[in-house]
Amino acid sequence: MSEKGKTLVERHALKRLAKVEKNKQKAYEKKPKEIPWKTIIMGVCFTIILVMILLQTFVR
Repeated sequence: MSEKGKTLVERHALKRLAKVEKNKQKAYEKKPKEIPWKTIIMGVCFTIILVMILLQTFVR
C-alpha cells in the first residue's frame, strides 16, 4: 500500500509509532555523568557531625 492509499488514521498511527520507536532508542544512549551533589553534601554534614561528637567525647 502506498502512502497515498493509507487513511489518515493509518498515517497518523505510523508516524506516532515511528516517534515512539525513536524515543525508545534514545533511552539507551549513555547519559553524561553528573556530580552527585546531594551525596557530597550529605557526606560533608555527616563528617562534621561525627567530628563534633568525637571532640565532645575526648575533650572532656
